[in-house]
Amino acid sequence: MSAPIDRRTLVSRHDPQLTSRDDAVLSVGNGSFAVGVDRTGTQTFPGGQAGAGGQAAPDRETRINTLAEWGWHTMPGGPPETWDSLLRSYASPRGTASYMDLPGGTEDPGPGAAWFRENPHKVSLLRFALVDRTSGETPSAAEITDAAQHLELWSGTIRSRFWYRGRICTVTTSADPERAAIALELDTPGLELTLTFPYGTPDWDRAASWDRPAAHTTRVEAGRVRRRMDDLSYDVVVRGSATEQTGTHEVRLRRPPAPGTEGTDETTGSSSTPGSSSTPGTAGPLAVVLELIPREVPSLSTPVPSTPIPSVPVLSVPVLSVPVLSVPAERGHGSSPAAASVRERSSRFWAEHWESTGALDLGRTEDPRAHELERRAVLSRYIQRVHAAGTLPPAETGLLSNSWRGKFHLEMHWWHAAHFAMWGDSASLRRSLGFYTSALPVARETARRQGCRGARWPKQIGPDLQESPSDIGPFLLWQQPHPIHLAELQRRADPVAATDPALAEIVEQSALCLVDLLRPDGDRFGLGGPLIGAQERHVTDRARLQDPAFELAYVAWALRIADDWRSRRGARDAGELTTIARRIHSPLRADGVLSTFRESPSMVRSDHPSHLLSYGMVPPTGTIPAASASAALDDALEDWDWDSTWGWDYPALAMTAARLSRPETAVDALLLPTVKNRCDAAGHFPQRPGLPAYLPANGGTLIALALMAAGWDDGPDSPGLPTSWGARHEGLTPLPGPMGSI
Repeated sequence: MSAPIDRRTLVSRHDPQLTSRDDAVLSVGNGSFAVGVDRTGTQTFPGGQAGAGGQAAPDRETRINTLAEWGWHTMPGGPPETWDSLLRSYASPRGTASYMDLPGGTEDPGPGAAWFRENPHKVSLLRFALVDRTSGETPSAAEITDAAQHLELWSGTIRSRFWYRGRICTVTTSADPERAAIALELDTPGLELTLTFPYGTPDWDRAASWDRPAAHTTRVEAGRVRRRMDDLSYDVVVRGSATEQTGTHEVRLRRPPAPGTEGTDETTGSSSTPGSSSTPGTAGPLAVVLELIPREVPSLSTPVPSTPIPSVPVLSVPVLSVPVLSVPAERGHGSSPAAASVRERSSRFWAEHWESTGALDLGRTEDPRAHELERRAVLSRYIQRVHAAGTLPPAETGLLSNSWRGKFHLEMHWWHAAHFAMWGDSASLRRSLGFYTSALPVARETARRQGCRGARWPKQIGPDLQESPSDIGPFLLWQQPHPIHLAELQRRADPVAATDPALAEIVEQSALCLVDLLRPDGDRFGLGGPLIGAQERHVTDRARLQDPAFELAYVAWALRIADDWRSRRGARDAGELTTIARRIHSPLRADGVLSTFRESPSMVRSDHPSHLLSYGMVPPTGTIPAASASAALDDALEDWDWDSTWGWDYPALAMTAARLSRPETAVDALLLPTVKNRCDAAGHFPQRPGLPAYLPANGGTLIALALMAAGWDDGPDSPGLPTSWGARHEGLTPLPGPMGSI
């Protein structure tokens, strides 16, 4: 028996160590709250890295943000049209069905649809930046030299080092594992820290607007910054620093005077005069905690604290009450037990996380592909836990930046969250599954409008639970089986889930809607229309599209899984869903070829090769022979427009190859050298300008590697990894295996 995997060595050999030459942004966070920082460990240069050739204007920022699940803003004034008025009727096998359509497409949405697409939107809640202590000005990028940065993955701590006007500076950045709190420990001679606060923006990819100062308010009261912008209200509690409001939306953090000095509140370490500071402290290190407390936010996004980490000081009060860090009074110039407490909590959380969850060790081979896959796995696990482990499904860019205005896409939820169950962190999957319970009444109403029982899940939605108008999203189907699939993965990872009534209800309601979405076709069943396949092509044909191959396979498999849930609880109608599933058309064309549609239209070789998901993401069910799946995989690899693909397409290719026990193909597919499959030094997959990260690629990488390493029920070990690599894995849960023939 081989020795256990040395988790710390495995993780730490992939610590990002960056300089100003690296175009990558590191983050700290806890799944519900995260901050991105520049190379100084702060947010001083939102448009470009320090020393990288100049400071970009604030309105160019995309990756340097402070985002929380609850940080949503709606533009005042309300919509020019009601949401219901935007519904459009389509003929369906069930009669007339209503969809939140966008007839003019995204290029011409109209004012009403545009408003609902743009609102609510996530907003960056603050910026913390360095300023010159004497002048109060932001240093130029040229003044920050020899910048170097190290993300210590084992502790979740970013350590930044640089020179400013001939003096070395260091900044340590960490985040609390449960609360929206960040700790900054600065030894920056000549530099202080300033907080600035933006307004929200309906722009597609930005999270902050700096040109509407009169539209929101910032007020300082004894160490607490009170913020309001229209329907969003929150506080920022500052610990370890005196505060001085130096502008309409600017607050300077001063190194506090020694305890007992006139004008200082020893309990809070901040000025006793609201909105001002008495004589600033002497120059020296500054250790400060910024804790963000939601006041008026969407109820669906309100965070729920989990069990405190044992033996570590905790933030002592529930969310939405007055926050106080459970630490003693300040103890001298720049000393902050609050900052040390957050850093210690972060360190303990991350060490426990790495030790107690899954691991994949590919270090026994010199093959550079193995090193790169292991790097992507480790960094993706960190990124997903920081950006995608909250109570809501994440945006496609997580909490790093806005995309689609921060709204979540439920067809991507499987890619974001399924890996948690496979890598020993099923609690993170379970947190986000609660969203479906909250959204169930709205999903039932959507199903009713479309002539179905059960719950019809949308594609794009925000915490207001109003589906965004689109000429694509409302017609997608593949998000509908996802709750069934995710609940099944949760059950496999945590047997307690098998008796969870909330999950059972979500599975049942999802399945009932799937049954009613089927199209009778003689003695068989098909799908659509109206419908758009996962490939997202043939948009103008949505009223009449039928039988996309992947969806046929996925629906049939999901109904059988839902039937298993019925059987386990002893339901009288157990067996019915399997009978229906057996009547669903085979995904294959009449000539036995696996293509994007069972009949027509013919395959377009661009965007997602989604038909391959029917033998990869979906376990074999006997309807697709291995030879047909293998031929379809080879066909796609030989001729596809890779520039039009997205980051999850490469894990999709690898999963099909792994199911076919083609390890070399799986590895090469997962590392296919294309513009959409580049993994930067921080672990992100940039897709295009304005989309600098793409978490479905990170989650998909982890799902594919779990399948490649742990395989499936009663299958071989490491079916997708070369035997010569000597791969080792611990704590990975095999994926569902083949089902008996339908």
